[in-house]
This record gives sequence, structure tokens and C-alpha cells, in this order.
Amino acid sequence: MRLKQGIAHYAWIVLAVTFIVQGISSAMRMAFGTFVEPLSAAFNCGVGAIGVAFSIQFLVAAAVAPVAGWLGEAYGVRKTVFMGVILFIVGMGMTGPITELWQFYLFYGVVLGSALSILGVPMVTVVTYWFKKYQGVAVGITFSAYGLGPVIFAPVIAYVIRYYGWQIGMISTAVVGGGLMLLAASFFYSKPADRGLFPLGANEDEDMGIQSDPLLDKVRANAFFNRARATFNFWNLANIHLLGCIGHAIIIVYIASLAVNRGIDQVQAAGVIAIFAGVSGCTRFLAPVLSDYMSPKTVMFVSYFLQGVTVLLLLNADSIAHFYFFAVVFGIGYGGEGPVFPLLNRRYYRDAPVSIAYGWQIFGANIGMALGGWLGGVLFDVTGDYTATIILSASVSIVGAFCILLLTDPNKPLIPDWADNIVVEKNPATS
Repeated sequence: MRLKQGIAHYAWIVLAVTFIVQGISSAMRMAFGTFVEPLSAAFNCGVGAIGVAFSIQFLVAAAVAPVAGWLGEAYGVRKTVFMGVILFIVGMGMTGPITELWQFYLFYGVVLGSALSILGVPMVTVVTYWFKKYQGVAVGITFSAYGLGPVIFAPVIAYVIRYYGWQIGMISTAVVGGGLMLLAASFFYSKPADRGLFPLGANEDEDMGIQSDPLLDKVRANAFFNRARATFNFWNLANIHLLGCIGHAIIIVYIASLAVNRGIDQVQAAGVIAIFAGVSGCTRFLAPVLSDYMSPKTVMFVSYFLQGVTVLLLLNADSIAHFYFFAVVFGIGYGGEGPVFPLLNRRYYRDAPVSIAYGWQIFGANIGMALGGWLGGVLFDVTGDYTATIILSASVSIVGAFCILLLTDPNKPLIPDWADNIVVEKNPATS
């Protein structure tokens, strides 16, 4: 019997679930700004004290990312997703009734940061398991959730906070958002073989793949990590993500302040962020699609180089037109650098448990976001203007671009024999 390989394939359901979960979870990170003022008033503290929770969330997400990748491969992504959703519900739900600032750091920073990492790392790589054809399109749709999710859900969250208070906003997000994610996750499966299917676009004379098996999956995960970590590409990709995120974190955090510092109206300055966020939403989709037709290494290099070079436009920016032009061209590079990582992993490691490699790359990304947000402010405080901050942002992105050139050819598998010596010893009592 011929399996359906087109629009009716279950891969599209897995992609839809991934989009919903990533959209809701990313909205909570992007909606952080709506909590700052009400929480600052509630706890009678400065906005900086509230902002600490944002940094904690990124640092915790960085620490959890490699573990999340291993958990997804060793125990199955389906189980890991449910664990992440439960942590999301606990983190958001318990933030509602808090009475002390440290509780905000714990539940919004630590618990929610763990949830976002557990949900983000394994699910993205699962999409590449399900799609052999249209893989770039599928990854592009997945990453577009990071842009469209906040557009759809963040205004709703802001509305609830404005009219019903931040406590209700937190609790309702836990109940409604968490409930939607739980419902969606019930349709999620880690591998096509778990439903007796081939990946979308695979030939029926190909191997269907390995079904999820806790004992075998743990052995495979450990065997792959031991081989992969000995390669240059494994650590260079994590380093590249670190550098790219330092570069754009500086812009995300300080571009509005820089514009106001140059005499731009505050509302117009906020528009700069909206423009590059909107443009990046398009390139988050287009970059993986282009990678289906050209080398993903080339797509990533162009994105990084463009992200870095365009920041130098800010050295002499003194009009709103100048800032808006910057936002458009910067958004192209900024949106294109992240979505290519899962595709490179699949090219280099083929059918290996690549969530482990991606977890370490997300570790680098989150450390980069935390460092960029901190270093940009330190340089401004020391020098009194944003010149050094701009140069740092441009420099790290350009260095990242040249690190990409050091990667090997994506068309040549790195460690094709990584699983050749795997031996699984079964308990005689259960065999």
C-alpha cells in the first residue's frame, strides 16, 4: 500500500503543533516588556531589578539547552514536550500569586526559562526528521512562529494586563496558553516510524527509520555525543551562534535608546524595532527555503555578514529615515542567521540524534543574548555614548561570519559511522 506523501501526510500536523507551541512560548519572552512597569510598581523597585528576571531566564535556558537536547533524544521528544508544557504552566501560574521579588526570579526566570529551553530545542529538530521533502519550508514555518507568535499573542497578554492586572495576565496565560499547548502536544510524535510512516518525500524502498525505544535511544544519544563532540564543527557551530546572538542582542536591547540619544522621538524609535522584527519574520521563513536550493553555509554567511556590516550604518545615523533604512537591511540578516542551524545539523549528521548538537548551539545562543544585553550597557556607561557598543555588535557578527567559512562542506557527512559499534544489551528477563 502506498503511503500518502503530499498534503495529507501527518508531518504537516507535527509542523502545526510545533508552530503553536513555539508561538505561544516565544510570545511570553517577547511580552516581557508589558510586565516591567506594573511589577516595578507592585514591588516598589527599579525597572532594572525586574529586568534581572529576563537575564536569569536566558542564562537558565542556556544551561538547560544541552540537557534538553539529550532528554529529547534519550526519552523521546513527545515526553519531553509534555514536561516542558507542565513547567510552562507551573512557571506562569505560580508567577501570578507571588508576593516577593525573588519569587518572580524563581518562577519567571528559572522555571519558565527551563520550560522554554525544553520546548524549543528538541521540537525544532523533530521537524527535520519528518520532512525529507520541503525541509527548508518546514523549518522556515517553524521559525516564523518566533515572529508571528508574539504578534498574535503578545497584544492579547498586554490587553489582559492593562484591564485585569498582571496577576490575572500571568494566571490566564498559564491556563489558556498552557491548555492549548497540552492539547496540541497530544498530536505530536517524535519520529515518523512511531506512526508507521516514512518521512514526507521519502521513497518507499528506503528504510522507514527507527521507532522510539528508551533503551536504544539512550545508547544512540550517548554514542553520537561522544563522537560529535570530538569534531571541530560541533563546537564551532555553538561558537557561531554565540557570536551572532551577542551582535543582535545589543541592537534589540539598545537601538531605541540609541535613537532617542540621537534626537529621535521615542515613539518613532520604537518603530525601528517593529520594522526589523517584521522584516526578520520574513527572512526567518525565506532563509531555510533558500537553503533547499543552495548551500545553507552560504545562506548563513551572507546573513551574518549583513547583520554585522549594516550595524556600522548606526555610527552616523541622525535621522528617522536613516534609522528606518537600517532597520530594513539589518532585519534581513538578523532573521536569516538562526533558522539555518537545524538544516546544517541534518546535513552534517544525517539521521543522528541531532537535538544534542542543537542543544549546545542554543546554549551558545542564550549565553550570547545575555552577554550582549549586558556588555552593550557597560560600554555605554564607561564611554558615555554608543560608538563602542555599535563597533562591538558589528565586530562579533562579522567574526561569526568568518567562523562560518571554517565549517566543512555540508554535503559531506561528518561522522557517517558514528552508530556502527552500538551494542544494546537487553535484560534477559524481559527478552
